[in-house]
Amino acid sequence: MEATRMGFGGLSVPLSLTPNLSLIPQRLLDKHNLSLKPVKIHHLVCVRSTKSSDDLETSRPSTYFSPSLWGDHFLSVSLDHAEFVELEREIETMKPLVKDMLMSSQSSDKEKIRLIHLLVSLGSSYHFDKEIQDILKHSFTKLDGIIVEEDDLETISIMFEVFRLYGHKMSCDAFDRFRGGDGRFKESLAKDVRGMLQLFEVAHLGTLSEDIMDEALRFTRNHLESLTSGNVSSASPHILKHIQNSLYIPRYCNIEVLVAREYISYYEQEEGYNEILLKFAKLNFNFCQCHYIQEIKTLTKWWKDLDLASKLPYIRDRSVESHLGGLGPYFEPQYSLGRIIVAKTIMIIVVADDTYDAHATIPEATVLTEYFQRLNIGADDKLSGYLRIVLESVFEVMGEIEQEMSPKGRSYSVKQVLERFKIIAKAYKQLTEWARKGHVPTFDEYMKVGLVTAGMGDYAGYCFIGMEDINEKEAFEWLNSNPLLIDALNVLFRIANDVGTYEVHRKS
Repeated sequence: MEATRMGFGGLSVPLSLTPNLSLIPQRLLDKHNLSLKPVKIHHLVCVRSTKSSDDLETSRPSTYFSPSLWGDHFLSVSLDHAEFVELEREIETMKPLVKDMLMSSQSSDKEKIRLIHLLVSLGSSYHFDKEIQDILKHSFTKLDGIIVEEDDLETISIMFEVFRLYGHKMSCDAFDRFRGGDGRFKESLAKDVRGMLQLFEVAHLGTLSEDIMDEALRFTRNHLESLTSGNVSSASPHILKHIQNSLYIPRYCNIEVLVAREYISYYEQEEGYNEILLKFAKLNFNFCQCHYIQEIKTLTKWWKDLDLASKLPYIRDRSVESHLGGLGPYFEPQYSLGRIIVAKTIMIIVVADDTYDAHATIPEATVLTEYFQRLNIGADDKLSGYLRIVLESVFEVMGEIEQEMSPKGRSYSVKQVLERFKIIAKAYKQLTEWARKGHVPTFDEYMKVGLVTAGMGDYAGYCFIGMEDINEKEAFEWLNSNPLLIDALNVLFRIANDVGTYEVHRKS
């Protein structure tokens, strides 16, 4: 079977996937007319009103989101099981060849680390995780000797990135050698385009106390932007394109599999690329891609069977987009179930979110919150109408996920996610009250609630459910301790989200 069938092609065939459709083969989209329609976006806009308090509390926003761009398209996409089998067979056939390169006694420590970096960039490193861990553990014990006379910016940056990615804290002091007598990075470094690009990427791995990494980020960004904006450049076109992509979305602000997809295109244009590594990376991506398509098919059918889009016409219908949320924490094929669980959880929580934000009156939001605190609907409860549909859907979906994970000994994670949802439901209710009553909170008031609804901790909890190689109780003990990392992510998400929606609203 030729690898072209899933989009990449043989070694002599150029890649045909376009960046904005990079995770879905073009051949599966040719028969689907994707017409982008304006999306009606509901914003939390607080305004003073002359209406009475009773009128405000019973007011209901008339907000409806645009239908799904994808519809049921993926239900008509056929995937041949033999394609999975053949891709897996080819990958297993090539793995020993790549492993031999990695473990070669003829390669120096630097060469092995550069190869590890290449495998990470190509999205193939997970196949050799144990071997990589062993190599780096051994190399880190003699790191000072390895880098003592190294003055190549790209090499030092690659080593810094690889060691930090795998949990070895290589000191940023290694970059002092690239500073001049004034303590600033030497301007002569700007001539080293590859080194500058690599330093730009790894500068995102610095900690708050590592000022040199902040300086490196400013220094490299200024020079790289100048390079890409000039009319004349000594850098190759494919390198310039790679720089532009990195400046637009740096590697560590992007989804790993999307980075790998772009890097494969870049690597194929490099002089002297390794054909074995390139073919292995393409096969691996195509294998992952098959899984993603099957997962989207599963989610599309599941969502259609729930039929919530017709029962609750005000909610967002975004199954394909929710699947992308599951690709963030883990893109590897073995986490297929995890991605489906993350997507399902996102979709069903969005049902509740949209109910509070785009439909419920204050009394309805109060009732909804009370039931979410109980996490069930009693047999004698006379709850009716759309609120019962919302609550039953959330409880049933999470119950089904718990039932599926229980035989694996992982029902604890689902219970914890629901416990956390009690907190976010109260925050949703607060936002509903502000919006319906026209109350304009202070910045501090808003951020106290807004950081809860940012939901980065909740998202981490969704990801823990399907991450079967971790201790779920330890993971949630850490998560429930309110770690600074989650606080920082909530701030970043909340502000970025609000600025983004404000810009859209201002232009509409």
